[in-house]
Amino acid sequence: MIVTLVERYNPVWVDWFGEITSFLAPRLGDVAIRIEHVASTSVPGMAAKPIIDIDMVVGPSQVPEAIRRLESAGYIHQGASASRLKP
Repeated sequence: MIVTLVERYNPVWVDWFGEITSFLAPRLGDVAIRIEHVASTSVPGMAAKPIIDIDMVVGPSQVPEAIRRLESAGYIHQGASASRLKP
């Protein structure tokens, strides 16, 4: 069993997000509209699990290309809730 403990807010989480964004932004290029730091580690002063949650905002038609680019950067696609949205 893996146990992840909640920690007191750590300002280094902002730096970690910056490092991840610096890695992802050039790989996503113009496909990404925005890369956002979300969830509890993005809230100053909030205790959290030390896991950096990121939302990558892309246009609906760009989802397959974003997935391809992320996979080429070493990420594994395990499903996307946005792909379940139908107009």
